[in-house]
Amino acid sequence: MCTRSLRPFRVKVAQAYRWLGAHGLITGSSGNVSLRVGDAILITPTGVPWEEVGPGEIVTLDLAGRVHGRGFPSSEWRLHVAIHRARTDVRAVVHTHSPYATAFACLGRALPVLPDEGKILFGSEIPVAEHAPPGTWELAHHAVVALADRRAVLLSHHGAVAVGPTLRHALLHAEKLEETARLFFLASGGMVRSTFTV
Repeated sequence: MCTRSLRPFRVKVAQAYRWLGAHGLITGSSGNVSLRVGDAILITPTGVPWEEVGPGEIVTLDLAGRVHGRGFPSSEWRLHVAIHRARTDVRAVVHTHSPYATAFACLGRALPVLPDEGKILFGSEIPVAEHAPPGTWELAHHAVVALADRRAVLLSHHGAVAVGPTLRHALLHAEKLEETARLFFLASGGMVRSTFTV
């Protein structure tokens, strides 16, 4: 695994992570981004605020989850590894704690998709994965099962995951997922608790 040839991709992963922060889809060091390049997975580090992440902080994993080179990967590296193993069509994985999507994830129910544009991307609803502790293989497994062949999934009481064949697509799906959650909240007149049983 040649780390030098991966530098342009490290730049892209760092830029994607900073984009999430600049657009309010993550705060601090929450959330994470990964990109698969051949048999390597480039992933954002643990505990580093989004505005401080540059290409030098991006960590390289193999498909077994072993670190190559230096650095400490995101605590959700198992989630990313599991999705990359399960979905050969996916090259980019984005995990956010965006407020509206996370709020719906805390309800433990699938998110109805109201706008036509959203239905083209996600279908009639965005499922929620069974709850499991953060950073565990159990969480990773539940996410893979709920995601199936979809573009996005909610993580119960945790956040959201969006995937795509490129970082650009994964970021778009993460943005649209948050928009979908926000629109449902607005369309329901903010009466989400009367719509769902918590």
